[in-house]
Amino acid sequence: MTDSPLPGPTSEETDASRCRRLFWCWLIGRTVVWFAVALFTIPNAPLDLIEWLSWGNQFSWGYPKHPPLPAWLAAAFVRLSPGDVWGVYLLSYLLIAVALWAAWRLGNEFFSPSMALIAVICLDGLIYLTREPAEFNNNIALDTAWILTIFCFVRAIRSGTIVWWVALGIAVGLGLMCKYTIGILLVVLAAFPIFNREARAHLRRPGPYLAVLIALAIFAPHVVWLVRHEFVTLQYVVQRTQSAGWTAHFRHPVTFALSQVLLLIPVLIILLPLFRFRQNHSYSQCAVLDWVVWGPLIILLTISSVTGRQLREIWGSPLWTAVGVWLLARFGSAPPVGLRWSGRIWAFVATAMVLGCVIQTVADPYVRGRPTRKNYPGRLLAEEVTRRWHTRTAVPLSIVAGEPWRAGNVCCYSSERPIIYSSGVMGDFTFEPRHTPWTNDADMLFRGGVLVWDAAKLGDDLPEHARLRFENAEVQSPIVLPYQTGANVPPDRVGIAFVWPKE
Repeated sequence: MTDSPLPGPTSEETDASRCRRLFWCWLIGRTVVWFAVALFTIPNAPLDLIEWLSWGNQFSWGYPKHPPLPAWLAAAFVRLSPGDVWGVYLLSYLLIAVALWAAWRLGNEFFSPSMALIAVICLDGLIYLTREPAEFNNNIALDTAWILTIFCFVRAIRSGTIVWWVALGIAVGLGLMCKYTIGILLVVLAAFPIFNREARAHLRRPGPYLAVLIALAIFAPHVVWLVRHEFVTLQYVVQRTQSAGWTAHFRHPVTFALSQVLLLIPVLIILLPLFRFRQNHSYSQCAVLDWVVWGPLIILLTISSVTGRQLREIWGSPLWTAVGVWLLARFGSAPPVGLRWSGRIWAFVATAMVLGCVIQTVADPYVRGRPTRKNYPGRLLAEEVTRRWHTRTAVPLSIVAGEPWRAGNVCCYSSERPIIYSSGVMGDFTFEPRHTPWTNDADMLFRGGVLVWDAAKLGDDLPEHARLRFENAEVQSPIVLPYQTGANVPPDRVGIAFVWPKE
Protein backbone atom coordinates (compact mmCIF):
# COMPACT_ATOMS: atom_id res chain seq x y z
CA MET A 1 0.00 0.00 0.00
CA THR A 2 1.57 3.32 -1.08
CA ASP A 3 1.36 6.52 0.89
CA SER A 4 -0.88 9.14 -0.63
CA PRO A 5 0.85 12.45 -1.36
CA LEU A 6 0.27 15.36 1.02
CA PRO A 7 -2.11 17.92 -0.40
CA GLY A 8 -0.35 21.03 -1.74
CA PRO A 9 -1.39 24.60 -1.12
CA THR A 10 -4.52 25.76 -2.88
CA SER A 11 -4.44 28.63 -5.36
CA GLU A 12 -6.10 30.86 -2.77
CA GLU A 13 -3.40 30.06 -0.21
CA THR A 14 -0.68 30.70 -2.78
CA ASP A 15 -2.24 34.05 -3.75
CA ALA A 16 -2.57 35.08 -0.10
CA SER A 17 1.07 34.18 0.60
CA ARG A 18 2.30 36.03 -2.49
CA CYS A 19 0.26 39.15 -1.65
CA ARG A 20 1.50 39.06 1.93
CA ARG A 21 5.13 39.01 0.75
CA LEU A 22 4.43 41.81 -1.72
CA PHE A 23 2.79 43.89 0.99
CA TRP A 24 5.72 43.62 3.37
CA CYS A 25 8.27 44.31 0.63
CA TRP A 26 6.28 47.38 -0.41
CA LEU A 27 5.79 48.62 3.16
CA ILE A 28 9.46 48.27 4.09
CA GLY A 29 10.60 49.74 0.77
CA ARG A 30 8.36 52.79 0.86
CA THR A 31 9.24 53.45 4.51
CA VAL A 32 12.96 53.40 3.70
CA VAL A 33 12.51 55.58 0.59
CA TRP A 34 10.44 58.28 2.29
CA PHE A 35 12.66 58.28 5.35
CA ALA A 36 15.69 58.78 3.07
CA VAL A 37 13.92 61.60 1.20
CA ALA A 38 13.29 63.43 4.48
CA LEU A 39 16.79 62.76 5.75
CA PHE A 40 18.67 63.99 2.67
CA THR A 41 16.47 66.82 1.38
CA ILE A 42 15.38 68.59 4.58
CA PRO A 43 18.45 70.19 6.19
CA ASN A 44 16.50 71.65 9.13
CA ALA A 45 13.57 70.33 11.13
CA PRO A 46 10.24 71.73 9.87
CA LEU A 47 8.04 74.04 11.93
CA ASP A 48 5.77 71.48 13.59
CA LEU A 49 8.64 69.17 14.47
CA ILE A 50 10.52 72.04 16.13
CA GLU A 51 7.43 72.85 18.17
CA TRP A 52 6.84 69.27 19.31
CA LEU A 53 10.46 68.76 20.28
CA SER A 54 10.64 72.05 22.19
CA TRP A 55 7.62 70.85 24.19
CA GLY A 56 8.78 67.28 24.60
CA ASN A 57 11.98 68.34 26.34
CA GLN A 58 9.74 68.93 29.36
CA PHE A 59 7.45 66.05 30.39
CA SER A 60 3.87 67.14 30.91
CA TRP A 61 0.40 65.59 30.66
CA GLY A 62 -0.49 68.28 28.16
CA TYR A 63 1.02 71.08 26.09
CA PRO A 64 -0.22 74.54 25.06
CA LYS A 65 -1.98 73.43 21.89
CA HIS A 66 -2.46 69.67 21.98
CA PRO A 67 -2.48 66.49 24.06
CA PRO A 68 0.97 65.10 24.94
CA LEU A 69 1.57 61.75 23.23
CA PRO A 70 3.20 63.04 19.99
CA ALA A 71 5.59 65.24 22.00
CA TRP A 72 6.56 62.29 24.18
CA LEU A 73 7.23 60.15 21.13
CA ALA A 74 9.26 62.88 19.43
CA ALA A 75 11.36 63.46 22.55
CA ALA A 76 12.00 59.72 22.86
CA PHE A 77 12.98 59.12 19.23
CA VAL A 78 15.18 62.20 18.89
CA ARG A 79 17.49 60.51 21.39
CA LEU A 80 18.34 58.06 18.61
CA SER A 81 19.98 60.96 16.80
CA PRO A 82 21.60 63.33 19.34
CA GLY A 83 22.30 66.68 17.73
CA ASP A 84 20.02 65.84 14.82
CA VAL A 85 16.38 64.94 14.20
CA TRP A 86 16.52 61.90 11.91
CA GLY A 87 15.18 59.79 14.77
CA VAL A 88 11.90 61.70 14.55
CA TYR A 89 11.74 61.29 10.75
CA LEU A 90 12.07 57.56 11.38
CA LEU A 91 9.33 57.71 14.00
CA SER A 92 7.02 59.51 11.61
CA TYR A 93 7.33 57.00 8.79
CA LEU A 94 7.14 54.06 11.20
CA LEU A 95 3.81 55.43 12.44
CA ILE A 96 2.61 55.70 8.84
CA ALA A 97 3.77 52.10 8.27
CA VAL A 98 1.57 50.99 11.18
CA ALA A 99 -1.34 52.95 9.71
CA LEU A 100 -0.87 51.28 6.32
CA TRP A 101 -0.64 47.86 7.98
CA ALA A 102 -3.99 48.52 9.67
CA ALA A 103 -5.54 49.60 6.34
CA TRP A 104 -4.24 46.39 4.73
CA ARG A 105 -5.68 44.25 7.51
CA LEU A 106 -8.97 46.12 7.15
CA GLY A 107 -9.01 45.37 3.41
CA ASN A 108 -8.51 41.67 4.11
CA GLU A 109 -11.74 41.77 6.11
CA PHE A 110 -13.74 42.56 2.97
CA PHE A 111 -12.13 41.04 -0.11
CA SER A 112 -9.35 38.97 -1.68
CA PRO A 113 -5.65 39.44 -0.81
CA SER A 114 -4.88 41.02 -4.18
CA MET A 115 -7.68 43.56 -3.78
CA ALA A 116 -6.58 44.27 -0.21
CA LEU A 117 -3.05 44.92 -1.48
CA ILE A 118 -4.23 47.38 -4.13
CA ALA A 119 -6.54 49.05 -1.58
CA VAL A 120 -3.54 50.00 0.54
CA ILE A 121 -0.80 50.69 -2.03
CA CYS A 122 -3.12 53.18 -3.74
CA LEU A 123 -2.54 55.37 -0.66
CA ASP A 124 0.90 56.12 -2.10
CA GLY A 125 -1.03 58.70 -4.08
CA LEU A 126 -2.16 60.50 -0.94
CA ILE A 127 0.14 63.34 0.08
CA TYR A 128 -0.91 63.01 3.72
CA LEU A 129 0.84 59.63 3.89
CA THR A 130 3.87 60.36 1.70
CA ARG A 131 5.40 63.84 1.85
CA GLU A 132 3.60 65.29 4.86
CA PRO A 133 4.95 62.86 7.51
CA ALA A 134 8.40 64.46 7.14
CA GLU A 135 6.92 67.29 9.23
CA PHE A 136 6.07 65.22 12.27
CA ASN A 137 3.09 66.47 14.23
CA ASN A 138 0.01 65.22 16.01
CA ASN A 139 -1.81 64.66 12.71
CA ILE A 140 0.66 61.91 11.82
CA ALA A 141 0.06 60.16 15.13
CA LEU A 142 -3.68 60.70 14.70
CA ASP A 143 -3.65 59.02 11.27
CA THR A 144 -2.31 55.87 12.88
CA ALA A 145 -4.69 55.94 15.84
CA TRP A 146 -7.63 56.67 13.51
CA ILE A 147 -7.20 53.69 11.18
CA LEU A 148 -6.30 51.40 14.10
CA THR A 149 -9.53 52.46 15.78
CA ILE A 150 -11.51 51.65 12.63
CA PHE A 151 -9.82 48.27 12.19
CA CYS A 152 -10.29 47.27 15.83
CA PHE A 153 -13.93 48.37 15.72
CA VAL A 154 -14.64 46.32 12.61
CA ARG A 155 -12.92 43.27 14.10
CA ALA A 156 -14.77 43.75 17.39
CA ILE A 157 -18.25 43.89 15.87
CA ARG A 158 -17.48 41.03 13.45
CA SER A 159 -15.83 38.66 15.91
CA GLY A 160 -17.42 39.77 19.17
CA THR A 161 -14.31 38.65 21.06
CA ILE A 162 -13.29 40.66 24.09
CA VAL A 163 -9.68 41.04 22.95
CA TRP A 164 -10.73 43.28 20.06
CA TRP A 165 -12.84 45.48 22.36
CA VAL A 166 -9.79 45.84 24.60
CA ALA A 167 -7.67 46.74 21.55
CA LEU A 168 -10.32 49.26 20.52
CA GLY A 169 -10.21 50.92 23.94
CA ILE A 170 -6.42 51.22 23.77
CA ALA A 171 -6.52 52.65 20.23
CA VAL A 172 -9.16 55.22 21.21
CA GLY A 173 -7.33 56.23 24.40
CA LEU A 174 -4.06 56.75 22.52
CA GLY A 175 -5.90 58.63 19.78
CA LEU A 176 -7.38 61.03 22.33
CA MET A 177 -3.87 61.60 23.65
CA CYS A 178 -2.84 62.66 20.12
CA LYS A 179 -5.62 65.01 19.03
CA TYR A 180 -9.21 65.67 20.02
CA THR A 181 -10.34 65.38 16.40
CA ILE A 182 -10.71 61.63 16.89
CA GLY A 183 -13.83 62.51 18.86
CA ILE A 184 -15.61 62.99 15.52
CA LEU A 185 -14.86 59.38 14.60
CA LEU A 186 -16.03 58.26 18.04
CA VAL A 187 -19.39 59.94 17.48
CA VAL A 188 -19.77 57.89 14.29
CA LEU A 189 -18.74 54.65 16.02
CA ALA A 190 -21.14 55.29 18.89
CA ALA A 191 -24.02 56.01 16.50
CA PHE A 192 -23.42 53.02 14.23
CA PRO A 193 -24.82 50.35 16.60
CA ILE A 194 -27.96 52.42 17.09
CA PHE A 195 -28.80 52.20 13.39
CA ASN A 196 -27.32 48.79 12.58
CA ARG A 197 -29.16 45.76 13.92
CA GLU A 198 -26.20 43.38 13.86
CA ALA A 199 -23.92 45.82 15.66
CA ARG A 200 -26.67 46.72 18.14
CA ALA A 201 -26.51 43.22 19.61
CA HIS A 202 -23.08 44.04 21.06
CA LEU A 203 -24.62 46.72 23.29
CA ARG A 204 -26.02 43.90 25.44
CA ARG A 205 -22.50 42.55 26.02
CA PRO A 206 -19.61 43.91 28.13
CA GLY A 207 -17.20 44.53 25.23
CA PRO A 208 -18.15 48.11 24.26
CA TYR A 209 -18.29 49.27 27.88
CA LEU A 210 -14.90 47.76 28.63
CA ALA A 211 -13.50 49.64 25.61
CA VAL A 212 -14.95 52.91 26.96
CA LEU A 213 -13.44 52.34 30.41
CA ILE A 214 -9.99 51.57 28.99
CA ALA A 215 -10.07 54.67 26.77
CA LEU A 216 -11.14 56.89 29.67
CA ALA A 217 -8.43 55.46 31.92
CA ILE A 218 -5.75 56.33 29.36
CA PHE A 219 -7.18 59.80 28.72
CA ALA A 220 -7.98 60.72 32.35
CA PRO A 221 -4.55 62.18 33.34
CA HIS A 222 -4.72 64.61 30.45
CA VAL A 223 -8.25 65.65 31.43
CA VAL A 224 -7.00 66.45 34.93
CA TRP A 225 -4.17 68.51 33.40
CA LEU A 226 -6.65 70.25 31.11
CA VAL A 227 -8.86 71.34 34.01
CA ARG A 228 -5.85 72.58 36.00
CA HIS A 229 -4.65 74.65 33.04
CA GLU A 230 -7.96 76.35 32.21
CA PHE A 231 -8.63 74.26 29.08
CA VAL A 232 -5.81 76.01 27.24
CA THR A 233 -5.81 73.53 24.36
CA LEU A 234 -9.51 74.07 23.69
CA GLN A 235 -8.96 77.83 23.72
CA TYR A 236 -6.31 77.32 21.05
CA VAL A 237 -8.74 75.33 18.88
CA VAL A 238 -11.33 78.12 19.13
CA GLN A 239 -8.78 80.81 18.25
CA ARG A 240 -7.38 78.81 15.33
CA THR A 241 -10.77 78.32 13.71
CA GLN A 242 -12.12 81.85 14.15
CA SER A 243 -13.72 83.42 11.12
CA ALA A 244 -15.82 86.42 10.23
CA GLY A 245 -18.58 87.24 7.78
CA TRP A 246 -21.70 85.38 6.72
CA THR A 247 -19.95 83.93 3.67
CA ALA A 248 -17.77 81.83 5.99
CA HIS A 249 -20.70 79.44 6.51
CA PHE A 250 -20.47 78.55 2.83
CA ARG A 251 -16.88 79.38 1.93
CA HIS A 252 -15.07 77.28 4.53
CA PRO A 253 -16.87 73.94 4.06
CA VAL A 254 -16.75 74.23 0.25
CA THR A 255 -13.04 75.14 0.24
CA PHE A 256 -12.25 72.23 2.53
CA ALA A 257 -14.29 69.75 0.49
CA LEU A 258 -12.68 70.85 -2.78
CA SER A 259 -9.19 70.61 -1.31
CA GLN A 260 -9.85 67.03 -0.23
CA VAL A 261 -11.22 66.07 -3.65
CA LEU A 262 -8.09 67.39 -5.35
CA LEU A 263 -5.81 65.49 -2.98
CA LEU A 264 -7.71 62.25 -3.66
CA ILE A 265 -7.28 62.42 -7.44
CA PRO A 266 -4.02 60.37 -7.54
CA VAL A 267 -5.66 57.64 -5.45
CA LEU A 268 -8.64 57.52 -7.80
CA ILE A 269 -6.36 57.36 -10.85
CA ILE A 270 -4.54 54.32 -9.43
CA LEU A 271 -7.81 52.49 -8.79
CA LEU A 272 -9.55 53.56 -12.00
CA PRO A 273 -8.84 50.31 -13.96
CA LEU A 274 -10.62 48.34 -11.21
CA PHE A 275 -13.79 50.42 -11.06
CA ARG A 276 -16.94 48.77 -12.39
CA PHE A 277 -19.38 51.24 -10.81
CA ARG A 278 -21.46 48.52 -9.32
CA GLN A 279 -21.65 47.38 -5.75
CA ASN A 280 -19.65 44.24 -4.98
CA HIS A 281 -21.13 43.74 -1.53
CA SER A 282 -24.54 44.08 0.03
CA TYR A 283 -25.32 47.19 2.02
CA SER A 284 -25.05 45.36 5.35
CA GLN A 285 -21.55 44.06 4.53
CA CYS A 286 -20.10 47.49 3.77
CA ALA A 287 -22.30 49.70 5.95
CA VAL A 288 -19.57 50.10 8.56
CA LEU A 289 -17.15 51.36 5.87
CA ASP A 290 -19.72 53.89 4.67
CA TRP A 291 -20.05 55.20 8.19
CA VAL A 292 -16.36 55.43 9.14
CA VAL A 293 -15.23 56.95 5.82
CA TRP A 294 -17.98 59.48 5.21
CA GLY A 295 -19.48 60.05 8.66
CA PRO A 296 -16.56 62.14 10.02
CA LEU A 297 -16.42 64.25 6.84
CA ILE A 298 -20.15 64.97 7.00
CA ILE A 299 -19.85 66.00 10.65
CA LEU A 300 -16.92 68.33 9.94
CA LEU A 301 -18.71 69.99 7.01
CA THR A 302 -21.89 70.35 9.05
CA ILE A 303 -20.06 72.00 11.94
CA SER A 304 -18.32 74.40 9.58
CA SER A 305 -21.56 75.22 7.76
CA VAL A 306 -23.47 75.93 10.97
CA THR A 307 -20.76 77.84 12.85
CA GLY A 308 -18.75 79.32 9.99
CA ARG A 309 -15.59 77.89 11.58
CA GLN A 310 -12.58 77.40 9.34
CA LEU A 311 -11.46 73.86 8.47
CA ARG A 312 -7.72 73.49 7.92
CA GLU A 313 -6.79 71.33 4.93
CA ILE A 314 -4.51 69.14 7.05
CA TRP A 315 -7.50 68.14 9.17
CA GLY A 316 -8.51 65.87 6.31
CA SER A 317 -5.41 63.75 6.92
CA PRO A 318 -7.01 60.90 8.91
CA LEU A 319 -10.29 60.90 6.97
CA TRP A 320 -8.89 58.98 4.01
CA THR A 321 -6.85 56.24 5.66
CA ALA A 322 -9.59 53.74 4.76
CA VAL A 323 -10.73 55.29 1.49
CA GLY A 324 -8.99 52.68 -0.72
CA VAL A 325 -10.80 49.89 1.09
CA TRP A 326 -14.14 51.67 0.75
CA LEU A 327 -13.71 52.40 -2.96
CA LEU A 328 -12.85 48.82 -3.87
CA ALA A 329 -15.42 47.31 -1.52
CA ARG A 330 -18.13 49.37 -3.14
CA PHE A 331 -17.08 49.63 -6.78
CA GLY A 332 -14.02 47.49 -7.45
CA SER A 333 -13.37 44.18 -9.17
CA ALA A 334 -10.13 42.28 -9.69
CA PRO A 335 -9.66 41.10 -13.28
CA PRO A 336 -5.98 40.33 -14.02
CA VAL A 337 -5.79 43.03 -16.67
CA GLY A 338 -7.19 45.65 -14.29
CA LEU A 339 -4.77 44.64 -11.55
CA ARG A 340 -1.81 44.93 -13.91
CA TRP A 341 -2.87 48.37 -15.08
CA SER A 342 -3.45 49.56 -11.51
CA GLY A 343 0.02 48.29 -10.64
CA ARG A 344 1.58 50.21 -13.53
CA ILE A 345 -0.25 53.41 -12.64
CA TRP A 346 0.71 52.98 -8.99
CA ALA A 347 4.41 52.69 -9.96
CA PHE A 348 4.17 55.91 -11.99
CA VAL A 349 2.26 57.84 -9.30
CA ALA A 350 4.50 56.64 -6.45
CA THR A 351 7.64 57.59 -8.38
CA ALA A 352 6.17 60.97 -9.31
CA MET A 353 5.31 61.67 -5.67
CA VAL A 354 8.88 60.98 -4.56
CA LEU A 355 10.51 62.99 -7.39
CA GLY A 356 8.04 65.84 -6.98
CA CYS A 357 8.77 66.06 -3.28
CA VAL A 358 12.53 66.09 -3.82
CA ILE A 359 12.39 68.70 -6.58
CA GLN A 360 10.02 71.00 -4.69
CA THR A 361 11.99 70.83 -1.45
CA VAL A 362 15.34 71.55 -3.10
CA ALA A 363 14.14 74.11 -5.64
CA ASP A 364 11.75 76.07 -3.42
CA PRO A 365 14.22 78.78 -2.23
CA TYR A 366 15.55 79.22 -5.79
CA VAL A 367 12.05 79.66 -7.23
CA ARG A 368 10.65 81.88 -4.48
CA GLY A 369 13.83 83.87 -3.90
CA ARG A 370 13.61 83.39 -0.16
CA PRO A 371 14.44 80.50 2.15
CA THR A 372 11.95 78.18 3.80
CA ARG A 373 12.05 77.11 7.42
CA LYS A 374 13.48 73.80 6.22
CA ASN A 375 16.60 75.73 5.11
CA TYR A 376 17.09 77.39 8.49
CA PRO A 377 20.52 77.00 10.18
CA GLY A 378 18.98 75.65 13.37
CA ARG A 379 21.83 73.33 14.34
CA LEU A 380 24.43 76.06 13.82
CA LEU A 381 22.38 78.49 15.89
CA ALA A 382 22.04 76.00 18.76
CA GLU A 383 25.75 75.20 18.70
CA GLU A 384 26.74 78.87 18.74
CA VAL A 385 24.30 79.78 21.53
CA THR A 386 25.47 76.83 23.63
CA ARG A 387 29.15 77.61 22.95
CA ARG A 388 28.78 81.26 23.94
CA TRP A 389 26.87 80.32 27.10
CA HIS A 390 29.60 77.97 28.27
CA THR A 391 32.40 80.44 27.63
CA ARG A 392 30.98 82.35 30.61
CA THR A 393 29.49 79.68 32.89
CA ALA A 394 29.63 75.95 33.57
CA VAL A 395 25.94 75.91 34.54
CA PRO A 396 23.89 73.89 32.02
CA LEU A 397 21.74 75.87 29.62
CA SER A 398 18.26 75.22 31.04
CA ILE A 399 15.86 77.73 29.44
CA VAL A 400 15.64 79.46 26.07
CA ALA A 401 13.11 82.29 25.89
CA GLY A 402 11.84 84.13 22.87
CA GLU A 403 10.01 83.79 19.60
CA PRO A 404 9.03 80.10 19.25
CA TRP A 405 10.86 79.42 15.98
CA ARG A 406 14.36 80.54 16.93
CA ALA A 407 14.05 79.55 20.56
CA GLY A 408 12.57 76.22 19.47
CA ASN A 409 15.50 75.51 17.16
CA VAL A 410 17.95 76.02 20.03
CA CYS A 411 15.88 73.72 22.26
CA CYS A 412 15.68 71.15 19.47
CA TYR A 413 19.34 71.01 18.46
CA SER A 414 21.24 71.92 21.64
CA SER A 415 22.87 68.89 23.23
CA GLU A 416 21.63 70.10 26.63
CA ARG A 417 17.94 69.96 25.64
CA PRO A 418 16.82 73.22 27.32
CA ILE A 419 13.14 73.96 27.80
CA ILE A 420 11.35 76.70 25.89
CA TYR A 421 9.72 79.82 27.33
CA SER A 422 7.53 81.62 24.78
CA SER A 423 4.06 82.74 23.83
CA GLY A 424 3.51 79.95 21.32
CA VAL A 425 2.83 82.49 18.53
CA MET A 426 5.33 82.34 15.67
CA GLY A 427 7.06 85.69 15.19
CA ASP A 428 5.94 86.96 18.61
CA PHE A 429 8.82 87.82 20.97
CA THR A 430 6.91 87.44 24.23
CA PHE A 431 6.89 84.89 27.04
CA GLU A 432 3.74 83.71 28.79
CA PRO A 433 3.67 81.08 31.55
CA ARG A 434 0.15 80.19 30.44
CA HIS A 435 1.58 78.81 27.19
CA THR A 436 4.66 77.24 28.80
CA PRO A 437 3.40 76.24 32.26
CA TRP A 438 6.64 74.43 33.10
CA THR A 439 8.56 77.69 33.57
CA ASN A 440 8.12 81.42 34.25
CA ASP A 441 10.03 84.66 34.87
CA ALA A 442 11.05 83.63 38.39
CA ASP A 443 12.41 80.32 37.14
CA MET A 444 14.34 82.10 34.37
CA LEU A 445 15.85 84.57 36.85
CA PHE A 446 16.85 81.77 39.23
CA ARG A 447 18.25 79.19 36.80
CA GLY A 448 19.34 81.62 34.11
CA GLY A 449 18.83 81.25 30.39
CA VAL A 450 19.08 82.74 26.94
CA LEU A 451 16.84 85.24 25.16
CA VAL A 452 16.78 85.06 21.35
CA TRP A 453 14.90 87.22 18.84
CA ASP A 454 14.76 88.27 15.18
CA ALA A 455 17.38 91.02 15.12
CA ALA A 456 16.65 91.90 11.50
CA LYS A 457 13.13 92.82 12.57
CA LEU A 458 13.54 94.04 16.16
CA GLY A 459 17.14 95.29 16.18
CA ASP A 460 20.28 94.03 17.90
CA ASP A 461 19.38 95.44 21.32
CA LEU A 462 17.03 93.63 23.68
CA PRO A 463 13.46 94.88 23.10
CA GLU A 464 12.18 97.16 25.87
CA HIS A 465 9.40 94.90 27.18
CA ALA A 466 11.92 92.10 27.73
CA ARG A 467 14.41 94.49 29.36
CA LEU A 468 11.77 95.50 31.91
CA ARG A 469 11.20 91.86 32.87
CA PHE A 470 14.85 90.79 32.87
CA GLU A 471 16.81 93.84 34.02
CA ASN A 472 20.02 91.87 34.49
CA ALA A 473 20.00 90.52 30.92
CA GLU A 474 23.36 90.95 29.22
CA VAL A 475 23.07 91.59 25.47
CA GLN A 476 25.61 89.80 23.26
CA SER A 477 26.71 90.55 19.73
CA PRO A 478 24.15 89.19 17.24
CA ILE A 479 24.59 85.82 15.57
CA VAL A 480 24.61 85.95 11.76
CA LEU A 481 24.19 82.61 10.00
CA PRO A 482 23.66 81.62 6.34
CA TYR A 483 20.66 79.54 5.38
CA GLN A 484 21.27 75.96 4.26
CA THR A 485 20.73 76.49 0.55
CA GLY A 486 22.77 77.49 -2.47
CA ALA A 487 20.14 80.09 -3.41
CA ASN A 488 21.08 83.77 -3.11
CA VAL A 489 19.17 84.65 0.07
CA PRO A 490 20.17 86.93 2.96
CA PRO A 491 21.46 85.31 6.17
CA ASP A 492 19.49 85.19 9.40
CA ARG A 493 20.42 87.72 12.10
CA VAL A 494 19.60 86.58 15.62
CA GLY A 495 19.67 88.83 18.67
CA ILE A 496 20.88 87.16 21.86
CA ALA A 497 21.05 88.06 25.56
CA PHE A 498 22.05 86.05 28.61
CA VAL A 499 20.23 86.02 31.94
CA TRP A 500 22.83 84.68 34.34
CA PRO A 501 21.77 82.20 37.04
CA LYS A 502 21.80 83.25 40.66
CA GLU A 503 24.90 82.19 42.52
